[in-house]
Amino acid sequence: MTAEKETQPQKWWQKGVIYQIYPLTFADGNGDGVGDLQGIIQRLDYLNDGDPDNMSDLGVDAIWLSPINKSPMVDNGYDISDYRDIAPIFGTLDEFKELLEQCHRREIRVIMDMVLNHTSNQHPWFIESSASRDNPKSDWYLWQDPGYKDGLPNNWLSYFGGTAWTFHEERQQYFFHVFNENQPDLNWRHPEVKQAIYDMLRYWLEMGVDGFRLDASSVYSKDKYYRDNPVKFGATDKNAYHNQDHLYDKDLPDNHEIIREIRNLVDEYEDRVLIGETFIDSRLYDSNSFYGVKNDELHLPFAFEFPFSPWYPGYLQREIEKKERITPDGAWPTYFLDNHDIPRHLSRWIECALCTNPIEIAKAAGTLLLTLRGTPVLYYGQEIGMEDHQNIPKEQQRDQAVVATPMGELPPNRDGARTPMQWDASVYAGFSFGKDVPPWLPVHANYQDVNVETALKDDASILNFYRLLLQVRQGSEALCRGAWRTLIHYPYEHLAYLRETETEQVLVLINFAYEKPLELDIPIEEEGWEVLASNIWELGKTLTLPENLQSFEIDILKKV
Repeated sequence: MTAEKETQPQKWWQKGVIYQIYPLTFADGNGDGVGDLQGIIQRLDYLNDGDPDNMSDLGVDAIWLSPINKSPMVDNGYDISDYRDIAPIFGTLDEFKELLEQCHRREIRVIMDMVLNHTSNQHPWFIESSASRDNPKSDWYLWQDPGYKDGLPNNWLSYFGGTAWTFHEERQQYFFHVFNENQPDLNWRHPEVKQAIYDMLRYWLEMGVDGFRLDASSVYSKDKYYRDNPVKFGATDKNAYHNQDHLYDKDLPDNHEIIREIRNLVDEYEDRVLIGETFIDSRLYDSNSFYGVKNDELHLPFAFEFPFSPWYPGYLQREIEKKERITPDGAWPTYFLDNHDIPRHLSRWIECALCTNPIEIAKAAGTLLLTLRGTPVLYYGQEIGMEDHQNIPKEQQRDQAVVATPMGELPPNRDGARTPMQWDASVYAGFSFGKDVPPWLPVHANYQDVNVETALKDDASILNFYRLLLQVRQGSEALCRGAWRTLIHYPYEHLAYLRETETEQVLVLINFAYEKPLELDIPIEEEGWEVLASNIWELGKTLTLPENLQSFEIDILKKV
C-alpha cells in the first residue's frame, strides 16, 4: 500500500492519537467513588496540557468517551434512556460543555460513543412503543407475533446468550434484542427512527463534538422477512450464537446505506470523524467493507484481528500485511491493542509470549501500535502497563448485562479490563483524588507499583517509553504518513520494517525473544542510522546496524 499522498494535507484523525476513556473508572472528581466528567477535566493535563514546549504530558490528540448519555446503567451506559442528556452519575450537560471547552483549549478533540442499534427499555421511545400496537411509535422497535417454535418468531439469538426474543405481556408480542433484554433493538427501516437519530447526532455536532464512535455498527439492519439464520455445519461452540451464520440479523446490505447516511451527515460539519465497531463474530465479517465502495462510510472501522493475534512476530506481521493489502486507496487504517470489551493485551499476551516480563511486552506492543501506518487508539492505563483484575468478587462485579443473562459466562465478564485508572500509590490508587471512598470497581492489587506517579519518576518505565514514542511519532513525517514495508518475509523472532516518504526513512526493529542475529531478507544500507527511540541505545546516537539484537531489544532509527 502506498503512502498517504505527501501533497495532500492529513486530517487530524489520520496523524493524531486517540485515547479511549472509560468514564466510570478513569477519575472521580466529586469523591463518590464513581468516575465522572469533573474527574476527566481535572486529569486533562496528563493527556495534553496544550503547551507544545512542555513534553511532560502524553500528547494525545483526541479522547473517545465510552457512553455518558443518560442510562439506567444495566450495560454501564451502552443502554441509553435519553440521547440528548448526560447520565447524572457522570455530571450535567453544562459539565460536558465545560469538558468540551477545556479539551478544545488544549487542542484535544472529543469523540462520543453512540449506541444507535438499540436503546434502554426505559427510553421514552420504547415505553411508548410497548404500550400498544397502534400508538405513534408502535413500529419504532422490532415486534413480532409468537411464532413456530416454542412460541418464538424465529431462531435468532442474543450475543449475550439464549434467544434474542423477549415476550411483552402488554403488547402480547415479542421484541428483538441482539444484546441484553433490557436493550431492545430499534427498527432502522422506520423513517421516523432515522430522522430522530439523525437530528440527535446534529444536536451533539452543533454543540462541538468532534466525531462519533458507533457501537455495534454492523447490526443496525435486519431481514424484513425475519428469516431463520442457517446453522453452521458441525458447529459445537458452547455459546450457540457462534454456531449460526448471521445472514439475516447483521451486516445486511442496507446496513451500509445507513452508515453512508450518517457519514454524509457528519461530513456536513468541518473536520469531524466517524469511527465504528464492526465486529460481533461471523465468518462473513469483513471490516474492510465498512470503508464503503467510495470511502463514504466509516473513516476508521475497528477490526479485531490484530489485537486478537497471538503474540508472535509471524502472526502479527500477517495481520499487518493483510491490512496493508485490503485497505482501499484513499482510506486509512487504524490499530488498537485494548478496549473496554476485551482483556487487556498484557493479560492476553503474557501467557503466550516467550518473554514473561510484562514491561518488555508492553514496550514492544506500544512500539508496534505507534509506528504502524494508521491511526493508533490507546485504552486508558495501557501506557502504564495495567493488567486485568482477575479476581473480582462476585458481589463487586458490575458487568450486569453479562452476569444477568442466562449464559452470563458467555461472553466473559468484562470488569477485569475496566478497573480504576492507577494514578498513584495512595488509597484506591488516587482514583478519587485522595478521598477514602471505595471505587465503583476494585483497584488492581499491583497499583502501588504500577501507577502514573511512580512511572513518571522511572526513566525506564512503560509510561516514559510511551511518552517518547508519542513524541517521536509526532515529529516524524514518515511515521505519520509514510508507506509501510517489511524487511523480513517470514519473521520468527524479529519484526523489521520501514516507514518511508520521499524525504524520510524510519526503521523499526523489535526482537521478541533471545539474542539473535538480525537477518533481513531485503537488504538496506547499514550505516548512518540515528536513534530516535530505543530501550538499549542512547538517543541521538548514530549507528551502523548491529548484526545481533539484544534480548527484547526495541529500536526506532532514522536514516541520516
